[in-house]
Amino acid sequence: MTEVLHFTGFIRGVKYRACLTEELKKVSLEKFDINESSAYGLIQADDAEIAYSKWVSPKRTRSYPFARIYNTYNSSKILTVIPVIKDEGKDGDLDKLQYSTISWMNLLNTYIVLGYYEDARKSQKPGQSTKNKLAYQRFNNEFIKSQIREILDYKQSALHWNRSLFEERFVRNFSQSLDAYINVSNQTGVLIHSQAGMEKYLQAVLGDFIEFKNLSLKGSRRASRREAMTSHELEYLIDGMKATFCIENYLGGTYSLLQFYEAQ
Repeated sequence: MTEVLHFTGFIRGVKYRACLTEELKKVSLEKFDINESSAYGLIQADDAEIAYSKWVSPKRTRSYPFARIYNTYNSSKILTVIPVIKDEGKDGDLDKLQYSTISWMNLLNTYIVLGYYEDARKSQKPGQSTKNKLAYQRFNNEFIKSQIREILDYKQSALHWNRSLFEERFVRNFSQSLDAYINVSNQTGVLIHSQAGMEKYLQAVLGDFIEFKNLSLKGSRRASRREAMTSHELEYLIDGMKATFCIENYLGGTYSLLQFYEAQ
């Protein structure tokens, strides 16, 4: 069995300079379409501009969005578009946004734009034509652009925006996403995951940001510990060990991380 060490720590300040970023392509907000845009870039509106990146799933370890966000780190104002829910059909994955993701974005002063998928097709990939799987999922673009307009005029920090967003809009956006998937299922004939569990989760966090935080953090900690106890053939752990890190900061963020290291 893999041996695991557990560490805790506290971040007092964050200083960095991104050195390997790619050039950001510019697009006007008027022409911006999150479904057709690059994975990251610059949005221009009048005399203002903001760097953006987009996620295809709310699960950080499924699509590795931090590689895309990294290219925006040197910009003065940054946002990232994240779907509240990603349901790939009954035979696929089902992911929802977690509080730990909000913490990461707060730490890096990145404004969150909540998105939801309103359109999709039945997957026709080899071996999937008979399965209940969705592909080519598309965001509601106008819903995303309306938040971008707000952020361009917003004068407080990403921490304030993100906290307000999740206290005041998360429940409504979550419900919008659930309703949109019902429509997608009806239009495509693809069965989706039972929404009973999602509705139960939504009721648990309804009007209570602290409860949302606690439910999400418990899930993140369990995932980190499960991964720490698992060995994969592509991991280099010869004479090595795994370690989990739980880091906190002044913003109230809690970050559960996993690290590999070679024993000396």
